[in-house]
Amino acid sequence: MAKQGILLLQMGGPCCTANVQNFLYNLFSDPYIIQLPKFLKPYQKQFASFVSKRRAPKVMKNYEKIGGRSPILFETLCQAKALNKVLGNNYKCYIAMRYSYPFLKDTLQEMQQDNIEKLTVIPLYPQYSIATSGSSMIECMELFEASGFSQNIEISYIESWHDNPYYIELIANRIKDQLEILKNETELTLLFSAHGLPQKYVDDGDPYQKQIEDSVSLIVQRLSDDLNFRIYRDQLVSSQFTVNYQISYQSRVGPIKWLQPYTDKVLEDLGLRKSCKNLIVVPISFVGDHIETLEEISIGYKELAHESGIKNFLVTRLPKANPLLISALASLVKKSTLKYESLNLQSR
Repeated sequence: MAKQGILLLQMGGPCCTANVQNFLYNLFSDPYIIQLPKFLKPYQKQFASFVSKRRAPKVMKNYEKIGGRSPILFETLCQAKALNKVLGNNYKCYIAMRYSYPFLKDTLQEMQQDNIEKLTVIPLYPQYSIATSGSSMIECMELFEASGFSQNIEISYIESWHDNPYYIELIANRIKDQLEILKNETELTLLFSAHGLPQKYVDDGDPYQKQIEDSVSLIVQRLSDDLNFRIYRDQLVSSQFTVNYQISYQSRVGPIKWLQPYTDKVLEDLGLRKSCKNLIVVPISFVGDHIETLEEISIGYKELAHESGIKNFLVTRLPKANPLLISALASLVKKSTLKYESLNLQSR
């Protein structure tokens, strides 16, 4: 078999606090992340420069709380290494970050030197949004075409994998680990916290929110099957437990309307109005730790939960390089490869 490449796409993150402003500039320069009004679009870079300078000091302090840098590069390298080991020597895994090193242009040079003949592109976002998977894949398409890379290679793009059975099993297992810690409690709440998205995106047809909801439904069904729960409205019920569950959205920025309900508002409501004492937060849209999981959830939201009266605040572990995540990614590659081989046979 010809050498086949797998390109894992991720958001990236600052390698140190000194890199925070540059990372933010790259982020806010992306028109798919920050959709300015039409009359302001020519000034996107000036806007990015202004906002990144203003936000950098606060964001740097948040990174200092988690060790001064993002773990995302290390975790993505571990995922790529594990995937390569599972797939074998006929494959080679590459990574590219959207807003930090290694950038796609750097990874492209390596792929060109390796003379691969087939490439499967997998954004490490299970649920599709134009702001994440879409933005990254558009960058690939544009750069591959401009460089001539796409003329000599078969390229497959995996848009989303929110319903992949290995992924669903992994998240369900992470929840079961935390349920075991709270096995002596009779009532608790699962809060599936997804990264937020401006409401306008969904109104314009972005499938992100629907795919989040579909993922949660599959995970809840898996928990029901594994633990003999009965699903009743927004509850999992057994003779021992009553588990309430709901979805919320975090990490909103600016004055515009984002997907609701907001995670911080839900935490206050759960503790102050509904007297929730036991909470498990499930970071549903992340496959590795970010500032959003390590600082926003595990530090900021934990403090807010305790202030609101929630006694036990647990967070499920992220997938990282867990074998089930690697199996999910490998299944996507193999499905893509079978489709490619089928097309080749039909063309002969």
